[in-house]
Amino acid sequence: MRKELKMNYVPSCETCQRNKSATSRPSGPLHPLPVPDARCDSVAMDFIGPLPEDDGFNCILTITDRLGSDLRIVPCCTDISAKDLATIFFREWYCENGLPLEIISDRDKLFVSSFWKYLHRLTGVKLKLSTSFHPETDGASERSNRTVIQALRYHVERNQKGWARALPLVRFNHMSTVNASTGFTPFQLHCGRQPRVIPPLLHDHSSQTTEALDAAKVIERLETDIMEAQDNLLLAKMNQAYHADRARGPERVYPSGNKVMLSTFHRRRDFMQRGDHRVAKFMVRWDGPYRVHRAWPESSLYELELPGHSNIFPKFHASLMKPFIPNNNIAYPSQSHEEPEPVFDPETREDQHFMDRVLDHRRRGRGWQYLIQWKGFGAEHNKWLPGARVDNLEALDTYLKEHSLRDTS
Repeated sequence: MRKELKMNYVPSCETCQRNKSATSRPSGPLHPLPVPDARCDSVAMDFIGPLPEDDGFNCILTITDRLGSDLRIVPCCTDISAKDLATIFFREWYCENGLPLEIISDRDKLFVSSFWKYLHRLTGVKLKLSTSFHPETDGASERSNRTVIQALRYHVERNQKGWARALPLVRFNHMSTVNASTGFTPFQLHCGRQPRVIPPLLHDHSSQTTEALDAAKVIERLETDIMEAQDNLLLAKMNQAYHADRARGPERVYPSGNKVMLSTFHRRRDFMQRGDHRVAKFMVRWDGPYRVHRAWPESSLYELELPGHSNIFPKFHASLMKPFIPNNNIAYPSQSHEEPEPVFDPETREDQHFMDRVLDHRRRGRGWQYLIQWKGFGAEHNKWLPGARVDNLEALDTYLKEHSLRDTS
């Protein structure tokens, strides 16, 4: 009996699968993006903010060449529109480097807007968006953001003012610093030479006779530096993948149609409301199960069939999932879900199910919504319904009485 409970009954308990923290290492190896073929072919964009307002700005836009030849640090505001973002990109990047072949970004509301997608369709630029809660996809921007934030700490005072005026100096210092991955400074890859500084660090008398420089040799040296930077960047990506995979478990492949549990680590805010004094310690660690709709195991990427009330992007990295262990309904009928057939309502001419109980409530606009659990169904079928649809049900009265709430419908 002990062996059966340990190997079959407890692992298939849905409540245990939701509430127990994972003890195994996250699965799915690191899949670095390919090295760009040329400078400015692939750029990464991201926002830093919101920040304390300074000179009318409260946000920073970083545009990073993934080959390491250029970085643009642009002060902006969090309330800009997609049209404003396109204008900034045209002024700060296109007028300096031309159009890239692809842009890597996260799923910020500006990057997924219809205007931004239509603009890229017209220009021929391919827009690649990162998966949900997986910033490793946009590693170039994340690293640029970290460097910019670290440098700005040296320029802001206790009142955190003056960061906007320091951005040009921060960019110059970044462009003059040797990149650990490419082995070159961005200035060297972008201009073919190091910048002249004041005062000069090295007294290079050969620079005084610029007419003696052979232009062909300068161009040849620049091309050689770019090819060497590509080799160094590829080697750095291989080393990063090697060290990252040491802390990850073996690859788990989830074929289409399988059910998985999804981590709630990055979605704790969905379980919290302002002023309700809830704590993350008591929140479920996994929810689901959700069915795998499409799978790309070569990149550890999976698309899940999420409920209709969920607004998050349905593609996730394998590290955010774990296999769902189904219950043996014959051996353990008490843990099974009957999932009864719907009952046809002649008044509404719709199929309806019986409600079991109300689980939670939240404010939406001027009204309230309630999380409903259906009788005979698992937690993956729970649904948020407006108060007008449940205000006459006994389950709502019971919920309000148990939680000492007034009628919020």
